[in-house]
Amino acid sequence: MTSTLGRNSRLPTKQDSTDPEQFRILLGTAARVPAVTMALIVTIVVTTLVAAGSDLTGVYAATAGAWLGLHQVTLTIDDTALGVLPLLPTAVLVWLSARSCASAADAMVVHSGYALDGRDAARITAATLAGPLAVTVTALVVLQDASSVLPVSTPDPARSLAWVTGLYLLSSLLGVGSRMWRPLCDRYGVPEWLVDSVRPATRAVLGMFAMGGLLTVVGMLWSWQTVGDLLARGENWIGVLGLLIVSILYLPNVMIGAAAILAGSTVEFGEVRLSLFEATGGDLPALPVLAAIPPGPAPSFWPVALAVPATVGALLGRYVAKRNLEAQARGEYVSGSDGALTVLAAAAEAGLVTALATWAAGGRLGFFGVVGANWWLAGVLVFAWSGLLGLITAQLLLWREGKLAAAEAEAACAPEDASAEPDDSEDSDEDEATGDLGAPKAIEAPPAADTEPDTEPDTDTGAGDPDDTEVVDAEVVEDDEEPEPKPDEKDTGESGIVDVEIDDGDLPKGPRNTSD
Repeated sequence: MTSTLGRNSRLPTKQDSTDPEQFRILLGTAARVPAVTMALIVTIVVTTLVAAGSDLTGVYAATAGAWLGLHQVTLTIDDTALGVLPLLPTAVLVWLSARSCASAADAMVVHSGYALDGRDAARITAATLAGPLAVTVTALVVLQDASSVLPVSTPDPARSLAWVTGLYLLSSLLGVGSRMWRPLCDRYGVPEWLVDSVRPATRAVLGMFAMGGLLTVVGMLWSWQTVGDLLARGENWIGVLGLLIVSILYLPNVMIGAAAILAGSTVEFGEVRLSLFEATGGDLPALPVLAAIPPGPAPSFWPVALAVPATVGALLGRYVAKRNLEAQARGEYVSGSDGALTVLAAAAEAGLVTALATWAAGGRLGFFGVVGANWWLAGVLVFAWSGLLGLITAQLLLWREGKLAAAEAEAACAPEDASAEPDDSEDSDEDEATGDLGAPKAIEAPPAADTEPDTEPDTDTGAGDPDDTEVVDAEVVEDDEEPEPKPDEKDTGESGIVDVEIDDGDLPKGPRNTSD
């Protein structure tokens, strides 16, 4: 017989090892996005080579280069560095990977029946990185082999792996974090003002990028003739379609640069320098989307566009003040510094995201040199506009609502005080003016001299006792004479029943009935 003493009789809450169902979920997470991406890349590369009338000799090198370029790895083709890569396909790839991580997290929770913990998050993150890193290593090997016959150089392996790791870590953070960031904040006691700063920061960043996109569209419409001339360089419909596709792919880069300009930063594109205060012309690549860049000089009214980041900052402060007022209306405790801390945290997050996006949108482009906006200046300016205007707006709105609430409370208390202390002076004046014409008053009986019961026998033989007082209802009497009381009635109270005391000596004499 085996003893069970000293053993833990409790069942484990979760399995430490991976069961077949969890392995299937993790394998799908590792292979789904890379497989779909490689299939699309191969299709596009083969279609492009066939449409251009080229053979399929360099299809493997082109596929490997497209995979690395999709992950923002700088490519060097014919000794020309291509470091400014389109952000749109990269953003789509990160979004798809984040959705895959979120689906894997949901599947793990459904399978195990327990909440997602750190071990499951680590497994999903590892699976998300495993597939893309394996494809990246393969692409580097292919490019190294193709560099002997094609004018392409092998990228730096460390830089390539760092870019791929960073992008898929970001996607895992977005996907898995969307499922467990709230419980983690509650577990580790993250301040509520810091948690509340995420949404207004996101709104501020999206607002700046949206206004940058609007500025880009306005610039392209203003230079529509230049856009038409650049499209005409495509010569045929395939070339025009290619220029349109490349312009669409680079549209996020231009939008981010325009947002940096609206914040007050400077964009450099070779010899071209552009800001709200200066604009110098120069040579640009023949892309229709770059027609939005004006040739210069800068008009005097351009600094008016600084109202855009100021408005974004004011809207950030308005949103924070609204959330604080709603929390106070629900009865939650909100300190006086929570609003200011939320605004500053949201402004810092918006500035950090803007700086990272501006840095990723630029790079080195051949003989043009460094292309893009001053990323650190763009981040600092977005933080300054959002923090300053947001703080002022939030504090003004909170102060105004506090004053209105105090005025309403004072107005609500005033009628209660007036009703609690009625003014009797008018009533007394009316009584003095009208005299006795008001409603008749009851005649009160004088208080009895002695409330003790009379124990002595009543020897009075009269019909009524003159010492007894009769209480009658009040009646209006026109003359001054008092009404004579009736001899056969005596009031004993409110019931109307009269007690009559009769002495035996007063009864009439007659024959006695002896039948009893």
